[in-house]
Amino acid sequence: MFLITHLKKSLQILQQSSSAFTGIFFNVYCYIFTLILCFNSVVQAKQIELGEFRSGTVGKYIEYFQETDQKLTLEQAKIHFAKPNKVKQGNNNSISLGIGVKPVWMKFSVSNSDDVQSPYRLAIETPWLDYIDTWLVNDHKISRHIIGGDGIAFEQRPMPYRFYAFEHQFPIGVTDVYIRIESKGPLAVPIHFSNKEEAIKRDISAAYEYGILYGILFALALYNLVLFIFIKQKEYGLYSLYLFGFALNSLSYTGQLHTIFTYNIGPLFQDWLDIFLMITYSIAGLHFARALLKTQQDAPKLDKFVTKITLIVPLAMLAGLLFQQLIFSMALSFLLNTSFVILFIAMGVCALNANRPFAKIFLFSSVTAAVCITISTLAVAGILIPYNDFTFKAIEIGMTFEAFLLAVILAKQFRMAKMDKLVAESYARTDALTGINNRRGFQEATYSAWHSIARTGRDASIVLIDLDSFKQVNDKFGHDAGDTILRTVATCIATTIRKADITARWGGEEFIIFLPETPQDQAAVQAERVRVAIEKLQTYINSTPLTVTASFGVAGSEHNRFNNTELSVNAFEQMVKAADEALYLAKNNGKNRIIISQADGQLTQHLPKTH
Repeated sequence: MFLITHLKKSLQILQQSSSAFTGIFFNVYCYIFTLILCFNSVVQAKQIELGEFRSGTVGKYIEYFQETDQKLTLEQAKIHFAKPNKVKQGNNNSISLGIGVKPVWMKFSVSNSDDVQSPYRLAIETPWLDYIDTWLVNDHKISRHIIGGDGIAFEQRPMPYRFYAFEHQFPIGVTDVYIRIESKGPLAVPIHFSNKEEAIKRDISAAYEYGILYGILFALALYNLVLFIFIKQKEYGLYSLYLFGFALNSLSYTGQLHTIFTYNIGPLFQDWLDIFLMITYSIAGLHFARALLKTQQDAPKLDKFVTKITLIVPLAMLAGLLFQQLIFSMALSFLLNTSFVILFIAMGVCALNANRPFAKIFLFSSVTAAVCITISTLAVAGILIPYNDFTFKAIEIGMTFEAFLLAVILAKQFRMAKMDKLVAESYARTDALTGINNRRGFQEATYSAWHSIARTGRDASIVLIDLDSFKQVNDKFGHDAGDTILRTVATCIATTIRKADITARWGGEEFIIFLPETPQDQAAVQAERVRVAIEKLQTYINSTPLTVTASFGVAGSEHNRFNNTELSVNAFEQMVKAADEALYLAKNNGKNRIIISQADGQLTQHLPKTH
């Protein structure tokens, strides 16, 4: 303005001069002055030319100012905009002014010199703004006044849309667009302006993007909820709540939830819902991290701080709701949400120092999410990072990536727990000394085979084995020597029997063999093979060779009949008992021999001992 005033005064002086040189200089000066005026008008009054502008944000085309004491009318706002030193020029894609600030007036101009016929959509892509008024002014006359915002009932808004938006076909010439926004929430104002065709394409693209995002989040949340219901590990329940909370919060603050739930509860309903959903996922996420990383054990002070902040902040926010102090509660929610990111990283570092499993993956996911949240925050605030679709959605991208990595951690933890369970079950079925089945393992291993044989009318047999004079070995050489003998004999039995046969340590120095698809007479032959193998064993105790023998009791079916009755599912215990009785006779009839149980259950037959 100073430059223009100076030029005007100079022109007046030159006009008073009559010399030829001065006349020539005057003409040149006028030409330069005209160029400067044109340049100045371009800087001061930047317009959107519809013939060249199809889609984009209009932050750089906007002039704006904030009300001070009283609400201004449109005419008063026009007067204010006419004072260049009273307005600010937008220099980013989004205008961001903070939380709980005074209402803002914005202005930009749209030129339709090419007579573009396509309607254009103006959308303010912050769904929580309470009250928005837009005036379209042509030739100093108001052609349209559009009222909307979150404080207006959904059915009264200019479009059934998640944002404040309207469509308009601009006439030839220049249309001045005046916007007034009043809101208690964060006053971030990204204004997107595009022709209708581009706006529809953008909506379709956003629908696919959000569909994929929410599909992933809800699928992971439901899967982990099912795991929590069945295995009762709180990590899975908290992770599920964390994902559900974030997905619902995203649906709310992007306005999509409020296109489904349109009941008019009040102008501040969305603001309250947003902040409480925000702390829901933050609290669930922090407690999930505590449980997953065992923070209580590795960093008790940090754990106590996390517990306190997740209790105090919600209670204080509820007090704010009770007394209708939205700004107070909103500040607390942003405090907790910011702390959430920092505490996630802190707990990850503590877990890494404690060498917790998956700490590196957790820390990497937390840092990635923090970076993405920072990008979105700075973009909306208009600081350092330009506002666009990617930077605005960076928070969703980061949180989805984090959710995926956390799901990987839980999947690996589940697999480790499953492997630990399998190992524990294996130990529960295995004799610790000999490494073969114990009694429980034997019963589980033979259950399905026995039931199949009994149902289909085939044969099966049982062989019981007892080491001879084993007590004398323990008394003479000690229990360590006895344990060595037991391990050697167990290995001998396991390597001598057939592949389909099942063996176990039955107790003490007794062993058992189940022979499927084997009648009693063939079982006796197999028992003899094992008896001979044991007899030939040599175990060295303190360089002294030691041999042992064993007595055998055999019981089985012939032609699917046992004890003169058809083999049944319930006959297993009877067969074991018969083999035990035969073993008793073998021990009392010279040992190192095989006794076969007879069909009548009374008589027994000696299988001659081989030498």
